Amino acid sequence: MKKVFFSLMLVASLAFAFTSCNKDKNESETHLQVFTLGGNSYSIDNAIAIENIQYEGSEIYNAIVLYTGSLTGEAGVEGQGVVILFRGNINAGTYNLSDNENYYPKYIFADLSVTDIVNFDITQLADDNAYVATSGTLNIEISDGKYIITTSGIEVKNAVNNNVESSSVDFEGVLAVYRLATVDEGTLDDGENVANVVTAGTTKYTLVLVDLNIAGFITDAGDLIGFTSTQSFTDGVPVGEYTNSDYPMILVNEMDFDHLKYATGGSISVAKEGDVYTINITDATIDGKTYNMHYVGTLPFFELPL
Repeated sequence: MKKVFFSLMLVASLAFAFTSCNKDKNESETHLQVFTLGGNSYSIDNAIAIENIQYEGSEIYNAIVLYTGSLTGEAGVEGQGVVILFRGNINAGTYNLSDNENYYPKYIFADLSVTDIVNFDITQLADDNAYVATSGTLNIEISDGKYIITTSGIEVKNAVNNNVESSSVDFEGVLAVYRLATVDEGTLDDGENVANVVTAGTTKYTLVLVDLNIAGFITDAGDLIGFTSTQSFTDGVPVGEYTNSDYPMILVNEMDFDHLKYATGGSISVAKEGDVYTINITDATIDGKTYNMHYVGTLPFFELPL
């Protein structure tokens, strides 16, 4: 199960980093928009599909994440979520669930917080009452971009003490879709510690009525370093050599965009071969530290609805 939980953490770290409430567009007159554990019921405030999850160079995983509340930045609080993890594509169908290590999709209920997510602490996640489905039926319907997810007779087992509970999902709506980068190489060095870059991409963020286009690189510690432009990166980042004046650089700790920090110096180099970028950030001075980043991989575009 260790591989499954590592995959869960990779899913969750990016899902909660890049999403905000999409409940309004997922109102339903026929489905309760909830998930449950035992006698507890939780509203589905956010529904996300995560694509291109990669685990140690093995097969590609994809996931559906349904959760309550908000786990982003300073406003983030502990919340609950259900992760439905697929090996391969997310397909419509009826699935008889199992806790067999090689069976997919896997249905996982977990209490999650920003700290749990960004630290990738598998032991702490299990201590916080993670449950994995051992039996029951999961049904997924997909039509014109809308998903209907229902369940029947699901039993889940606690990953630590083997307690067994019932669980369910009753959801209808659209999933916000995030495609993770394919990372060949990636490190961020702040002069004291070196972190791995686990994904990257381009997005848009509105700051005080100004649209910032961002090329961002996210570490396994949950931090983002990147550079910004008033010109769109939707079609990719231009190849070349740049200074901080050309593309102002930023640092976002634990995905808290309310308190992003700007660099006062540094340079950027961008090269590209096919879909693969080689990007280096050199001597970016941010908040009293000097950051150097090296990245080789793709830069998919994603929405950042904060």
